[in-house]
Amino acid sequence: MSTGPCSTACTVDVVPTASPALRRRRALALTGALARATARPPAGDGRRHGVCTAARLLTAAGVRVRLVPPAVAWPRGARLVVANRVSWVDDLALRTAVAALPVEDEAGWPGLATVRADRVTAELSAGRSVLVRPEEHATCGTGLGRFRPAAVAPALAAGVPVCPVAVRFRLADRPTTAAAQATGESWWRSASRVLGSSGLVVELHQLPAIDPRRGTAAEVAALAEYAIAAVLEADPPRPMSHPHRARTHVADPVAPAPVVSPRRAARR
Repeated sequence: MSTGPCSTACTVDVVPTASPALRRRRALALTGALARATARPPAGDGRRHGVCTAARLLTAAGVRVRLVPPAVAWPRGARLVVANRVSWVDDLALRTAVAALPVEDEAGWPGLATVRADRVTAELSAGRSVLVRPEEHATCGTGLGRFRPAAVAPALAAGVPVCPVAVRFRLADRPTTAAAQATGESWWRSASRVLGSSGLVVELHQLPAIDPRRGTAAEVAALAEYAIAAVLEADPPRPMSHPHRARTHVADPVAPAPVVSPRRAARR
């Protein structure tokens, strides 16, 4: 288990597998898709615009999304979707596959709709699904940080199910940290690894829903955390860069570390 932010040491063994020409084409396509995303404001609540834009950006970067449905279908109606965070890539992938607006944060994409953090309970109560990322820190994708109870508390207040999604990256059917964005790392540096990876796949494992009546916010957060950990930690550990640690749960809410957004990267 990761109890703190990952570092660039987690990506030292990532080497480009795409040709220089392919990387250049992808970079141009990604730049064009970013420009198109911010050229005009979305109509309505922006959900459809967000799905289409996210799909275009992922296609430009050469990333495929593989959705693994839950063993038991999620309940109909509003739900609070919780997922682990690795980088900007899974932010986009979740938009294409999960019908829930993400909570606004520092990793927001320009021109894509979000929900303010103070509006989550109201949105759920109004019948609209919301996506939250409850980890204290983003990780490199081979481990999982603690889930903050405050992130799932709106589900208990609104009486809606909590639906976990495990985000896992694969390259040549093996776990990879190519899509990671370490704390303090620029968006462009992370993007360069993604653009240089041939056959990068982001798997979205939809896991069985958790009844909000199962316990307190801390208990529900722990259930979601352990469900996602069971998927991520099924892979063998990476002793050189990110060994698995014993999983313990301490429900002490700590503010999450932000992931640098492409909007902020462009300003640098």
